[in-house]
Amino acid sequence: MFCNRFKFSTKLIAALSVATLIISGITGLITYKVHLSLFNQEISRQYRQTTKQVLARLDSRVKDMYRITDYITLNPSVKTAILNQTAGATSFERMQVERVLDEQLYQVRLDAPEMIGMRIYDLKGNIMNLGTLSGSFQRLDPTCLEDMIDRLEGTAGEYVWSRVKLDPGSQMEPTNWVMAGRLMRSVDLETYGMMLILFNTSLFESHLKDLRVHEDANAYLFDGDGKLLYSLSGDAESVPDLPELGTDANLIQKEGGISYLYTNQVADKVNFSLVSKVSLEQIQSRSKVILQVAIISALASLFCSWLIITVISRRLLRPLGSLVQGMRRVREGKFDTRVSIRTRDELAFIGDSFNRMTSRIETLIHEVYEREISEKEAELKAIQAQLNPHFLYNTLGMFFWKFYMHGDENSAQLVNNLSEMLQYTLEPVQHLTTLHDEIKQINNYLEIQKARYQEALSIEIDLPDELLNCPVIRLLLQPIVENVFVHAFRNKKNDRRLTISGYRMLAAGENPEQLVLEIADNGSGMDQALIRSILELPGIADDGGRHIGTRSVIRRIELVYGAPYGVDIHSAIGKGTLVRLRLPYHSAGGGNGYDRKAARRG
Repeated sequence: MFCNRFKFSTKLIAALSVATLIISGITGLITYKVHLSLFNQEISRQYRQTTKQVLARLDSRVKDMYRITDYITLNPSVKTAILNQTAGATSFERMQVERVLDEQLYQVRLDAPEMIGMRIYDLKGNIMNLGTLSGSFQRLDPTCLEDMIDRLEGTAGEYVWSRVKLDPGSQMEPTNWVMAGRLMRSVDLETYGMMLILFNTSLFESHLKDLRVHEDANAYLFDGDGKLLYSLSGDAESVPDLPELGTDANLIQKEGGISYLYTNQVADKVNFSLVSKVSLEQIQSRSKVILQVAIISALASLFCSWLIITVISRRLLRPLGSLVQGMRRVREGKFDTRVSIRTRDELAFIGDSFNRMTSRIETLIHEVYEREISEKEAELKAIQAQLNPHFLYNTLGMFFWKFYMHGDENSAQLVNNLSEMLQYTLEPVQHLTTLHDEIKQINNYLEIQKARYQEALSIEIDLPDELLNCPVIRLLLQPIVENVFVHAFRNKKNDRRLTISGYRMLAAGENPEQLVLEIADNGSGMDQALIRSILELPGIADDGGRHIGTRSVIRRIELVYGAPYGVDIHSAIGKGTLVRLRLPYHSAGGGNGYDRKAARRG
């Protein structure tokens, strides 16, 4: 074979170079395609959002125009001036009315500079032109005005929009005007005329210009009847052939080999529809840089691979074979593996280091295993030492009898509760307790808290009888319940609710049967960062015995039971906290008469 004529190092260089080239090329192409797809999706989302924002601003401005014209139609002075005209009024009489109306509409023209002129038709056939450019109506095609009047006759006061057409005999250049009309109705819904208003298209353009991200971008504004009012390109004479789009939708469509993004939005207040169009060609052209970078990277990788492999292959390939074999044996767990050293160069040093490493690992495995066992026992003893203040038990006994002799039975009971809690901690850590005894100590602690909070505290304990004889670690629940009062209820003045419940979780798959205990409160809650810091299981610090806390509970469960048992925390700021303990389920058989109850106050 032709390939057999070359050395292994040469074939390796060629094979790795070709592989690098192919992988880099494929990776670059896939990256480019994925990037292009994500890029189009993001551009579509951003452009749709921009279109929606532009239309919202335009919608608000047009609504302002509506409010301005509402001021005109609902103005009693305007209504009186129009109704007082006689049929067939002379030019002088109309001029007097127009002067009165102009005085009323002075502020309107200041608030709406886009308004070019206004024409009012009363019910007696009189026509009044208002505004400094009111003569613009004379330049319009009469059929355009007649069409607007016909459309208004079937309305109930809503606005009708239309493009304008100039009189064929006019010598004016095409204008940038748009016309709106409405019936003039008073507060009591009496129709007393029609109003036509000429607007400059700057009313639309000042907002829609934000959509002109490229030269070939365009936007089309339609009225509520689907008629074209304005085009960003200035060509509003013919309705473009646009794709079918639903409300608040976007579509990428190819036209003449170029991809265009279309979006369609509908105004909330004035019922205008805005269809925007932008070419993706210029935007996508920038993303082609990624493909070019991938190609350059592939070529650079090919050259570097050839250079590096050529330099080191002759010195490393053969001696490394023995070392690789040794590593494979170590990976299989055979730490007594040693490699033969036949040279005195760097590879000899690596081989000697490998032999030392495997020997050291073999020694450390035994040392670490023994040390881990010793550390667990020491840590359990340290935890127990934090909970073993024996002298306080004797002192509290003295206080109990002192209160009792003075007739203060409530205080004596509280001292007795605390005394029983401390006595409970004196048992050796190796001795497990039952859930019944653990709950009994929790009740002692809760009786103390009830004396503190009185009616502002509601407590519920719900545990099935079948769980009460389950063996558990001592003082497993008390640190978590204590945290509820120290942290969760710290800023809560009333309606404090604490629930302790449990159930038996049956075995499922590889998970054994479990005893699940849940402590829930309606306190201040925690954020996820604090929950993660608690669950990281740091070592229990020697803090002078101030508290054990949730971390000690987590650590003790890990030391005593291991996986799959542990602690789960679910919480949110202001919504309370749920702490779930997952423990082994072992029933000692038969109930012990513990009276499960729900103690409620509040």
